Amino acid sequence: MKSLGSIRRDFAPWNDPNAKPYIQFDKVTKKFGEFTAVNNLSLTIFEREFFALLGASGCGKSTLLRMLAGFEEPTAGRILLDGQDLRGIPPYKRPVNMMFQSYALFPH
Repeated sequence: MKSLGSIRRDFAPWNDPNAKPYIQFDKVTKKFGEFTAVNNLSLTIFEREFFALLGASGCGKSTLLRMLAGFEEPTAGRILLDGQDLRGIPPYKRPVNMMFQSYALFPH
């Protein structure tokens, strides 16, 4: 069994200056009519980085994941996966998965 000290070291802040961006949201906006669900978001998640997306209900978390998975297209901005722009790539051709809360293979 690990001591608490070794567990804390295992979860030290991530810092790798040679890390390569894996998922990038570059100035992404998503609007539904006049409603803006995601507004000018820029976020970089690196390879092997542990990342959690947290926020209040209705703040755009699911919309962001739906755009990454290809179920929604950004109104503006770019989403890159391992350096490749995902615009126009259908959900079934993306190496990204999404677990739905209720049964739904493709919501379209």
